[in-house]
Amino acid sequence: MPAAGTDRQDIEASGMPALEAVAAVVIALGVPVLVFNWFTAYGCWLSCSNPVPANQVTYTVVALIVVPAVVWTMVSAWRREASWIYLWHGPAAFVALAVVILCAVPSFEVSSPEQPEHTPWTGCVEYSGGGSDCPGG
Repeated sequence: MPAAGTDRQDIEASGMPALEAVAAVVIALGVPVLVFNWFTAYGCWLSCSNPVPANQVTYTVVALIVVPAVVWTMVSAWRREASWIYLWHGPAAFVALAVVILCAVPSFEVSSPEQPEHTPWTGCVEYSGGGSDCPGG
């Protein structure tokens, strides 16, 4: 049933299905961009390093476009009473939101804790208490 006060002809005439199609294309293009951005930020192609600011900006911009596109496709399909379209929009929304969450590029540095400095073993063991070539003994 359409939302209160709407008519099917009004929805069709409003261009909502066209915007829904555009949003679906945005989702289909945005998901691979987010995955590729995550791989360029964390993948060890030539060298391993932390993400650069460009990765963070790309994630932020694309995620801020994909999430409203997901919401728009679901609301638009609901308002048009196009229940069959959920066969596409449902899985696409699930995958898109999962990628937005799992492929996040945080704006803070993620690094491993520093290891304490280790003194190398000299190979010399002193048991006699002194008089040997071992340092300190």
